[in-house]
Amino acid sequence: MKKIAFTIALASGFVIAQEEQKPIDPCGSPQEFYSKEMLDKCYKNYFDAIVESKKLAEDTSKKINDIEGRLKKLENSADDQERRIRALEDIQANVLRKIEELGQYKWQLEEVGVVYFDFDKFNIKPSEAKKLEVMLERLREDNREILVVGFADKRGSSRYNFNLSTWRAQTVASYLARKGIDIGRIRIASYGKEVAELLGSKHAQQRAVRVYLIK
Repeated sequence: MKKIAFTIALASGFVIAQEEQKPIDPCGSPQEFYSKEMLDKCYKNYFDAIVESKKLAEDTSKKINDIEGRLKKLENSADDQERRIRALEDIQANVLRKIEELGQYKWQLEEVGVVYFDFDKFNIKPSEAKKLEVMLERLREDNREILVVGFADKRGSSRYNFNLSTWRAQTVASYLARKGIDIGRIRIASYGKEVAELLGSKHAQQRAVRVYLIK
């Protein structure tokens, strides 16, 4: 009996001694005191992940700021385009109003002739001056008022083409006046690129001045 008890006690002591000799996991015990070496050993992966996350957050923040900056530029550009569209719509509305006004008096107009101009020019070519000489005969025979209307083709800006149309009409009106037509009889009108296709599909047909007698 004593031998059995001694054997059990010896076995128990061996188990206890074996348990006491089992190495402790330093990374698994929250009660351990960690040196920098132990922290690096146990939590290096966590620290690396934190650093990487911080870097990723900073990169993301930069990208967000960049996107916001680009969006702001696009918004400004969109506002710019909207202002331009509104300006063009105003010009178009004005032109359409003039066309409508001219259309109201179309039945009162008798076309005498038309002269054509070179691209971006408002001087009268010799070949077109001959046409004006023929028109002068008709205009001298009639004492009604004369309407001289300038046009331009579709190329170029609306503002520039409107001015070019006006210069062409003024050039023809001056030519008629120099040839003896009473300047008090002459009225001038001009239209820009918006109505160019009404004169024809070719640019050469659109660069014109039409002369009318007002009935």
